[in-house]
Amino acid sequence: MGQEMQIRRMPIELANKIAAGEVVQRPASALKELLENAIDAKATEITVSVKASGSNLIQVSDNGTGMGPEDAVQCFERHATSKITQSEDLENIRTLGFRGEALASIAAIAQVTLNTKRGENVQGTQVRIDGGQLLETSPSATTVGTIIEVRNLFFNVPARRSFLKAPTTEFRHISEVFIACALANPWVTFRLDHEKQEVYRLICSRAENFQDALRERLRTILGPEVTQHVVSVDESTSYISVQGYLAHPEHARKSRKNQYLFVNGRSIKSASIHHAIRTAYDAILPEGRQPVYVLFLTIDPHNVDVNVHPSKLEVRFDDDRGIYNFVQAVCRRAFGIADLIPQYPGTSSSLDFQREPKFNSWKPPPRANELRPAYDEQTSIVYEVEPSQLPPGVSSKPDSFLWQIQERYILTQLSNGVLVVDQKAAHQRILYERALEDMRSGGGLSQQLLFHHIICLTQQDCDLLHELAPQARALGFDYSISENRTVTIQGVPSHIRTGAEKEILQSILDAYKENTQIALTPLPVEENMARSLASRCALQSGVKLNEEEMRTLIDRLFECQEPSRTPNGKPTFIRVTLEELKHRFGQKISDHDEVDQTIL
Repeated sequence: MGQEMQIRRMPIELANKIAAGEVVQRPASALKELLENAIDAKATEITVSVKASGSNLIQVSDNGTGMGPEDAVQCFERHATSKITQSEDLENIRTLGFRGEALASIAAIAQVTLNTKRGENVQGTQVRIDGGQLLETSPSATTVGTIIEVRNLFFNVPARRSFLKAPTTEFRHISEVFIACALANPWVTFRLDHEKQEVYRLICSRAENFQDALRERLRTILGPEVTQHVVSVDESTSYISVQGYLAHPEHARKSRKNQYLFVNGRSIKSASIHHAIRTAYDAILPEGRQPVYVLFLTIDPHNVDVNVHPSKLEVRFDDDRGIYNFVQAVCRRAFGIADLIPQYPGTSSSLDFQREPKFNSWKPPPRANELRPAYDEQTSIVYEVEPSQLPPGVSSKPDSFLWQIQERYILTQLSNGVLVVDQKAAHQRILYERALEDMRSGGGLSQQLLFHHIICLTQQDCDLLHELAPQARALGFDYSISENRTVTIQGVPSHIRTGAEKEILQSILDAYKENTQIALTPLPVEENMARSLASRCALQSGVKLNEEEMRTLIDRLFECQEPSRTPNGKPTFIRVTLEELKHRFGQKISDHDEVDQTIL
């Protein structure tokens, strides 16, 4: 028989080393924890000194509240924290550090010296720890605040030390952590020295509001050439606020350097929110380039879980999709206000962002019964046009000219150029988003037919129609299928003209099958149905539109969540700036021209 296994308690030194592997992956990880402690201590001046890119020394000095003798020793114990006393506190975390793991983990794999003093104490306290072992506690002649030195990181776990990258790479990570902390705290003075050479000196801002203070700090970090043309983002609701800056597309990079995202002041990584920001840039960013941005999200701590990652680099929201939509919408709106992407005059400037039910950051196009139906005699396709009396707040400028070119494109004026809209592509986007909204809400309007229409389908199409019944009915189709493959249509979506039922239903089924065959990855059923309806029911080229119809089409396009692309990714419009026109005519742009553009 094999030897019986015995279960023993793991030595505390070994447990701390294992915990350190999760919290401290590299010198920058240790620096992040130390900086967060300094910020939590309400420091207004923080100095960082490193040697050998942090592997030999990381020293952080601050003028915060400091600690007394007892706390100075206990702060190195695992799970020692002043911020969490009961489980409910995890739902209301407003500090950067809270787990009580950081100092214990760092001390387990380094040689640490702590000097700290509180304002009310006559003298300070010094604590020395070597590889998790307490060596000394003694009085210290130090100033109010804390100075912590971390030397020889990973000295007792050489395997971990061997995984460190080149010194230049490790120092780049240290700089990124330092800059992120400095951006989140523009009213704090920061300094970074490497090998006794000053790298950054960031003086605290005197601005009264965060947005202005952040811009001052950005100017110091990114340089005046970048911050001169940044786009400001500042939107708030009762649920969330977003502040920060988006760099002009001309400053985009090949790498994802200088992308900073914060939630409640905490620097995080989020592929979802990055994607929301990146797609907001889609119409104006060259392919293969990455935007530069600094965005701060503020949200009630009860609605975000910051305790999902050992290094606190990730968070989880209670409504991830809603956050995604809101960030994307406010970024697009900021670009529109800055005239980087068209923000047509008819587009509402408000963001409809409600907490109950789950919020939605965009206003879908109006339902069909709010529109005057019109149709093309040749195609029998109905498209949406607006009543003569537009709702308040979304009416188009009456003096903005509109011109249809070859009954295919619509030309209209912008403040700094002209906008050319592909009418078919634009209507595809409108119908696509309307269809998705109808299927998700189950609220598609159906136009009941006075005389039912009977059509015959193949068995394959009948089976497909059975399968797609929930989505088809949500869109507004009302039908029944008999055993002999006969389909009786009692109602159709409101935007389909009576008499075109057979062609439209068969056409949508054909498009659905085509999408299934050509898609590189399987499309969700709702996505496929929305694309199919949009491609088959959209306004075709060759249809003449009057001014009211053109204006309505553009209004509805820029009320969409993704106005710049068709469901298949093709552009719905292009923008030609005055600068481009002058360049084509071989003219130079004068200061007078730029001033005149603002009044167009």
